[in-house]
Amino acid sequence: MPWNCYRVTLEARSPIHIGYGARLGVVSRTRYYILAKHIWAAMTNVLAKSIMEKYDGKIYEDVGNSLKGNMRFSYFYIKSGNDLLAPRYDVAEGLKYGGISVETFEQKFIFSYVSTAIGKSLKSAEEGSLHEVEFIKPMESGKPVAFEGYFFANDKEVGISPSKSINLEDLKNLKLGVGGERSYGFGKTMITDVTETNTFFDLRVDLNDQPMLRLDKGRYFQIYAHTYAETLDIIESIFGDLEPLVGREWHKEKGAGQKISRHAEICYTPGTKIKVRQSVEVKIAKSGLWKLFPS
Repeated sequence: MPWNCYRVTLEARSPIHIGYGARLGVVSRTRYYILAKHIWAAMTNVLAKSIMEKYDGKIYEDVGNSLKGNMRFSYFYIKSGNDLLAPRYDVAEGLKYGGISVETFEQKFIFSYVSTAIGKSLKSAEEGSLHEVEFIKPMESGKPVAFEGYFFANDKEVGISPSKSINLEDLKNLKLGVGGERSYGFGKTMITDVTETNTFFDLRVDLNDQPMLRLDKGRYFQIYAHTYAETLDIIESIFGDLEPLVGREWHKEKGAGQKISRHAEICYTPGTKIKVRQSVEVKIAKSGLWKLFPS
C-alpha cells in the first residue's frame, strides 16, 4: 500500500533542550534540531493520554508500537523565512546552518539558563550544584521559532489502538512536549500546519511500499538524519562528520527503570554530504535513522 507524506510545521512555545550527554564545564549542551525519536516519544505520550482515564503503562507501549508500525518521523529543523536551517557541510566554509554560519545561528537561536541549589543549613548555594542548561530559544525577532519536518503514514487514518485512530490532517494545534527539562517548563511545542506533499526536503522520495529515498551515483547528497556508517563500500567520498549515537531503552517486564538496555551506533551526522559509487536506496528506520542499501 502506498504511504502518505506530510510536511509538518512545529512552533516552539517554550525553550527547547535536546540533550545528548555533551557538557562544556557545567553547561549541558543542546542539539540544534529535534531528532525523530523525540517526535515519536512526544506523539506517543499525548496520544496515549488521550485514550486512558488513568495511568496505564501498557497503553503507552501499545501506542508507541502502533506509531512505529504505521508511521515514520523525520528530524525537525528550524525554519527561518524560506531558509531551512539544517546543518550542512560546505567545502569552503565548513559547517553551516542553512545559509548562515554556526556563530550567527547560535547568536540568533541559542541561549542558556543558569541555576543552583540552595543549601538549607547555610542558606547559600550548595557546593557543586551550579549548572547551566543550553536551549533553543522559543522566540526570535518577536516571532515563535518554527521547525519543519515530515511525517509518513501508511494510511490517512492511522490506528493507534484497537478503538482509536488519528487523521494526520487533524493534528493541527496538537501540543507536543519534546526533549528534556520538561518538568521546568521546557519543550512545549504546537503543530501549526500539516500539508500532504510528495517532496521530502530536497531529495527524491518513493512512497510505494514504504518511505524510501533514492540517491544516484556520481553526485553529492546532503543527509537529513543520523545515518548508519556501516556501508563504506558503496560510498565514494564523504564530507562531514561521524558521531557515536548513544541511546537507552526501558523494558517494562521488571518494572519501570529496573531493566535498561543501552546501545550505540556509529553514524554520519546530519548535514554530511556523501557521494555514492552506485545508485543507492535509503530506508528510513522506525527510529528515524537512515540506512543505505545498494539498489
